[in-house]
Amino acid sequence: MKLRPALLVKRHWKAWVPAAGVHDTVGQAVNYLLGQDENRERIRREFGIEIRRVIAVVLIDHPDLQPQVAEDEINEALRTFNTHLNRVEVMTYKKLVETVEPSLGGSLRRATSPQGFGQTPQLSV
Repeated sequence: MKLRPALLVKRHWKAWVPAAGVHDTVGQAVNYLLGQDENRERIRREFGIEIRRVIAVVLIDHPDLQPQVAEDEINEALRTFNTHLNRVEVMTYKKLVETVEPSLGGSLRRATSPQGFGQTPQLSV
């Protein structure tokens, strides 16, 4: 799932926490997982796919689109949030690219900039 919320995080007391749009999208992901769980037997029978341990990734916008908050603060808020979730992980588009880039053996141009969000990444080796 991909989300372009107005805010990635908001200030709550003395900490940054995921904003409402992130929570809403996680709720939507959980509902999708529930639907798959409820139809597990039919999915296995009709498509031959076992979905018992399926997970969801909620991909939120680029941290540079909320420049008043340091990227490390956004990442820490999401890391803390993710520790309380089961079967759902929330990450920024930039973090996704940084995670998969070493596996691709090159760099994904434009993908780590907010202007490149949603565009087809270019692989350079």
